[in-house]
Amino acid sequence: MMTRGLTLLLAGSSSLVATPLLAQSNPGSSSITAPSAAIATASEDSDSLADIVVTARRRAEPLQQTPLSVSAIAPQRLAEAHVTNLGDIATLSPALNLSRNASNPTSLFAFLRGFGTKSSDPSSEPAVALTIDGIYQGAVIGSLVNLFDVEAVEVLRGPQGTLLGKNAPAGGISIRTRRPKSEFNGLVQVDYGRFGDFQIRTFVDAPLAGDKLAGTISYFRQRSDGYVRNIVTGRDVGGLFTQSFRVGLLATPSDTISWYVTSQYDIDKGEETGVRNVSDFTPLVIPTANYAASPPVASTTCRNAFSIALCRSGALPNLDRYTTQALNMPRRNNRGFSVTSDLAVDAGPVAFAAVTGFRKFKERVFPDIDGTQLPIIDSHYVGNFRQFSQELRVASGDGGGLDLGGKLNWLLGAYYFYFDYDRLNDQISLGVPAPTFQDGQTNSFAVFAHAEYKLTDKLTLSGGARQTWDRKSHTSKSANFFRGLDTQVVQRASWDNLSLDGTLQYQFTSDKMVFVRYAEGYRGGGFTGTPSNASLAARFEPETVTSYEFGSKTDFFNKRLRINVSLFYNEYSNLQRTITTAVPFPPFFAQLPRNIAAAKTKGIEIESQIRPIHPLTIRASVGYIDAYYTSFRANLTGVAANGDTDNSALHFPYTSKWTASAGATYVAELGDAGKLAFVADYTYRSSYNTTDLNYAFARQSGVGLLSSTITYTDPSDRYTLSVYGRNLTNRGYIDNGDPVGGLTTFVGDAPPRTWGVSAGMKF
Repeated sequence: MMTRGLTLLLAGSSSLVATPLLAQSNPGSSSITAPSAAIATASEDSDSLADIVVTARRRAEPLQQTPLSVSAIAPQRLAEAHVTNLGDIATLSPALNLSRNASNPTSLFAFLRGFGTKSSDPSSEPAVALTIDGIYQGAVIGSLVNLFDVEAVEVLRGPQGTLLGKNAPAGGISIRTRRPKSEFNGLVQVDYGRFGDFQIRTFVDAPLAGDKLAGTISYFRQRSDGYVRNIVTGRDVGGLFTQSFRVGLLATPSDTISWYVTSQYDIDKGEETGVRNVSDFTPLVIPTANYAASPPVASTTCRNAFSIALCRSGALPNLDRYTTQALNMPRRNNRGFSVTSDLAVDAGPVAFAAVTGFRKFKERVFPDIDGTQLPIIDSHYVGNFRQFSQELRVASGDGGGLDLGGKLNWLLGAYYFYFDYDRLNDQISLGVPAPTFQDGQTNSFAVFAHAEYKLTDKLTLSGGARQTWDRKSHTSKSANFFRGLDTQVVQRASWDNLSLDGTLQYQFTSDKMVFVRYAEGYRGGGFTGTPSNASLAARFEPETVTSYEFGSKTDFFNKRLRINVSLFYNEYSNLQRTITTAVPFPPFFAQLPRNIAAAKTKGIEIESQIRPIHPLTIRASVGYIDAYYTSFRANLTGVAANGDTDNSALHFPYTSKWTASAGATYVAELGDAGKLAFVADYTYRSSYNTTDLNYAFARQSGVGLLSSTITYTDPSDRYTLSVYGRNLTNRGYIDNGDPVGGLTTFVGDAPPRTWGVSAGMKF
């Protein structure tokens, strides 16, 4: 299936995927040429804020006239914040958290408006949809992507089940790579920072056939020492070594045809950071659990003969930040390859788009999950992930009668997605080999429609629907299978879903509008990835959400002040949650996903900017979220005799009630000497817990981070020199942590203060 799909991809004129849409400059317009910079910036001689263009609804349109909650992050903001990968953007959008998965370091735990998942198992689908050039990424594994040479990043908040599809019940993250220009130009930028962080970014654009065909070549390289000291070996660990290569072609043979094709190859040979084992003799207590029949026990790390000497000697718990005792962690060897394409044709009354994509990712990682020199739980993941997708769309154009004289804007589409994976975990548990294996396939089909109609010049009604059919198969082999004590498990299942949305938008003036929105979304069902034995194999059903939202987008004082507000209320049903149960064989625990909870989330988000004087831009945001379970009844202790309890008082993991940011950019013109830009940003998030079950050791109090950049640009605007710093107050905090089936208890430390210099040259 995959070979045939790739052959068709390379042979077809509408092949491979890339950008998200029929790019239209205005609602109802038939223009198919995407803007050269999808997020515009205010001109240097203007006192107004930027007119930002987004593609959240499969067409390019002004952010301030788009009835969705969207945070649009321009390339200059990524540069100011010194963002190099997806995990760094959480500080640039309210209600968003992105944390690295310590037990699978190529993955991110994404939480948006309180909703997300801590599973990176490929049999369980992502909870926040990630798209790159309009292509949905089917696995959390490999989601820690570089953000080099991108045109824009959009964070879409609220269900996007109609146009974006499944696995966006709380929203999604969209990345758009930069399209080449039709004149020769390029960039070379070199950074050097603390912990030996050395980065190179470069691209070259060139016209290949006048203004009809342009090409680009991009390269990114980062290598660094780690910021974690291994106190057993005396080495610094966790160093990065990544490279990315991209080529792109943009063909515009006429004013009515645009075809963008791009391919990327990624290499990751970085080191694992090594977690910090904080196990002690203190019992691990779930706040809502009942221990009447069986009292809570401490982590196995400190109560079995295999490792008790570490605890009694004082080696555990390890309370020293930025240290680890982990051993036997070879460098990663991950490789990714993708080909994407976006073909758009303007046929007058209608416009057509074909977006196609192929991606494969090879995973080779070696995390020491217990964080000690003993093989308590050491993993070796060898995985292969492949996907192919095809989306076809037809939309109304400007004129020709099908838009009812400009009053109606409609879109129809069909979508196919194929995902295939196989994964071996050659694991050691308490010194005993405990390998597991799984493979599976997904075939997903969908048809969707969206339309908006101008009831009056100021009032617009829009709505959409998406029908999805999923077909999945899954095979698993437990550790006991490899010992000849268990059987292989083969599972198959089918699901379907209809998601709807509707929006009423009122445009008071060209720069002030309000909207109310109803939306539905869902996250797909799946299987127990690697059950400890065949009897524990099970499937779980999709999660669903119903959302209500009120928003306003307003500019004041000739666009010198911007305030965008969103109030939301979401109801989640059939939530997938994982319970842990003890088993009498390695790895001595089983994690079982179940549909056992329901929840509600509600809150408010405010994003604002002001340009009081020409050189100064001030920005601020605040988000408040109240996320809580309405039902969650289960036995979470792993001991059957303790019985089920009401766990609705548990807090969502990685979810802070409050998030806030404040910052400013000041550009000082130096006349013939060039200019200086001063940037400062402060972000804050209130307390959170990194575990599903709210263990005390994984609670992090509120954290505030200060970052700053100073950049000099010469008079020709060709050369730049910057100094930058992140976490300038050197705030220590954890960004991940968990107990693993009672075998170990660990936390991972977020980076300390970093700084560096950067030099760039345009040509």
